[in-house]
Amino acid sequence: MRKEYLTFVMSRDELTKDKESMLIIRDLTPGQRKYNAKLVRAEVVPIVNKDPEWDILWIRYWNGFLYPEPMGIKILEQDPEALMNARPHEEMLNLN
Repeated sequence: MRKEYLTFVMSRDELTKDKESMLIIRDLTPGQRKYNAKLVRAEVVPIVNKDPEWDILWIRYWNGFLYPEPMGIKILEQDPEALMNARPHEEMLNLN
């Protein structure tokens, strides 16, 4: 069974400009851990195919708008410890 995730982005293009992306995703899978956030290194593809190794990634823009088409995501690495100290979009906000 494929899992479903949600991420927030400034632009959908930032997900496909590199082969791999660092993302903070929320698990939408029903159950006790629903909405848990994870910092992951993942591959994202623009079209969700029928291949069960690709999970579903829903994209929501920072203004709250939900992109109508999901994308495919394959999680390559997950680092639960890094999320405690993560500052998402630090480069875009110039908080260095």
